[in-house]
Amino acid sequence: MEVADGSFGQLRDLAERYASGLLLTLALLVMVAALTSRSGTSRQPPRLSDPIPFVFNTLQFVLDNEKFMKRVKCVAPHKRNALKATSLVKFYQGTNLVYLVSGPKNVQAIFGRSHNVNNDDIMLRLNLPTWYRLSKTDLKRFAADKSGRGRVPLASAESMPQHRRYFFGYEHVHNEYLAKTQYLNPLVEHYRHQICQALDGYRVHESTTLSVRDFCKREVTRCALHTLIGPKIFELTPNFLDLLWDFDDVIFSLAVGFPRWVYSRPHKVHERFLAAVQGYLDSAWAHFDWNTASPAAWEPHFGAQVSREVVKWFRDSELNGPDTGAGAIGILAWAQNSNVIPTMMWMIVHIAHDPSLIHALREEVNTAYVSDPDTGSRTLDIQKLTALPLLTSVYTETLRLSMSFNVMRNVQESFDLDGYTIQKGALVQVPTLVAHYDEDVWAAEKHPASEFWAERHIKYTDETDDRGHVVRKRVFAMAGRSGSYFPYADGTFLRHAGGGNLICPGRHFAKQQIMLTAGLLVSKFDLEFVAWTMPGGAPADRPPRNDRRFCGSGSAPPDRDMRIRLRRLAPP
Repeated sequence: MEVADGSFGQLRDLAERYASGLLLTLALLVMVAALTSRSGTSRQPPRLSDPIPFVFNTLQFVLDNEKFMKRVKCVAPHKRNALKATSLVKFYQGTNLVYLVSGPKNVQAIFGRSHNVNNDDIMLRLNLPTWYRLSKTDLKRFAADKSGRGRVPLASAESMPQHRRYFFGYEHVHNEYLAKTQYLNPLVEHYRHQICQALDGYRVHESTTLSVRDFCKREVTRCALHTLIGPKIFELTPNFLDLLWDFDDVIFSLAVGFPRWVYSRPHKVHERFLAAVQGYLDSAWAHFDWNTASPAAWEPHFGAQVSREVVKWFRDSELNGPDTGAGAIGILAWAQNSNVIPTMMWMIVHIAHDPSLIHALREEVNTAYVSDPDTGSRTLDIQKLTALPLLTSVYTETLRLSMSFNVMRNVQESFDLDGYTIQKGALVQVPTLVAHYDEDVWAAEKHPASEFWAERHIKYTDETDDRGHVVRKRVFAMAGRSGSYFPYADGTFLRHAGGGNLICPGRHFAKQQIMLTAGLLVSKFDLEFVAWTMPGGAPADRPPRNDRRFCGSGSAPPDRDMRIRLRRLAPP
């Protein structure tokens, strides 16, 4: 997920407290916005209605993104999907012109314009100073880099020295060590060892009742962090999980930029989180053997090689603000879990509530186990597991329904799209809530797009087995739909459309982590639904929905918890 996309719902309480100040500020901006909103003679898409021009849409987009997106999808009184009817809609966030874009061809066109549609301004304005804690001097050096993010610099900046190509260096160090097989596989294997160790702690044939939310936010997150940054963080800061999730609670307030004197809690939470990460880094720098000829893909001081290489790149690039290293590792640890954990919650909820799905997945996952010829021990083959059609369909369907964010890009040069002119200086947003819930794309008989259906992405084929019998076989199928599906600002269509270095580099690890955890659960345990509860444990009167506070933020967690009963199965 893009850090800049944020969690819109977290500001509602703040809005009530500081509503008069917000309204006064926006009112002062109306005059400026009115003067700067003229479009000249270019053809512009329809404008979303704004009851209080430049104010209403801005506030609703920030404070109640779910209702805002419903207005975008369904414009009264005709109840038409605005983006479906026009493909493009524009509105103003304060004084900033924003284009909302839909349709596979339009989305491909947007992400194919890597030179004049990018997120550089978001990086410079928000990500680098807020999360990576870059100084003003370091930000100026970043801003001076106009060479692009590709391995070959843009023609206009081909004389840029390699060590000053900060955007490329930043992208390269994350993509190299999170996505390449030689670094990704050890990461997945270490996570497998950690999660298996956690699950093997449950005794065979004994039943345990637990909260899905607590299981994911505690046990799964601890295994993930142990994999990414190593065990030292828990030795030095035993309550690090609490600090991480406290930071997750305030991240959007920090992104909006409320000053400390207005709202101090987010700043204090962030500082406590950074202090813990800095303690881990100080220890890692002091104890890691920098003279080793072939550094391990994982070691106990930095954890995964990506963590070590990221902080080393910042230091080698002389981006040495007092909190820059801690900021880089802190946001890496947060980003790894902020989408994976809510997605994991939803996947377990969907599976555990359907006994027939549990049975079907267990049968399928058992085909991905392999036996060691010497010891006879059975392990899950990761490649086989991630190719299983039903498990992949459940994973895909979970992401489709839970991911809620607008992919944001800045327009560097004006261009034409679908008969309209997209103006230089504007912001382009591609909302998942429109694409992922499009009935024309996703609906099937008795299975509307708004509902979870485990087999939505399955087709059946008839094949002849070794004995000459015709058997019905599941096949995972997304043909004709990939342009309407982009979780994590990701997807095959983005790669083919030139999305390239704007794709989340952690997507491969995230997918394997989620599918491995789900596969181990269904193959090692009987799962039984017990009850719906509120997050605090009180009984709930309904099943969960996407938590509306997180609409626009990425993967929205369930707004209700599920209690399940686990019973460990005997090994075959």
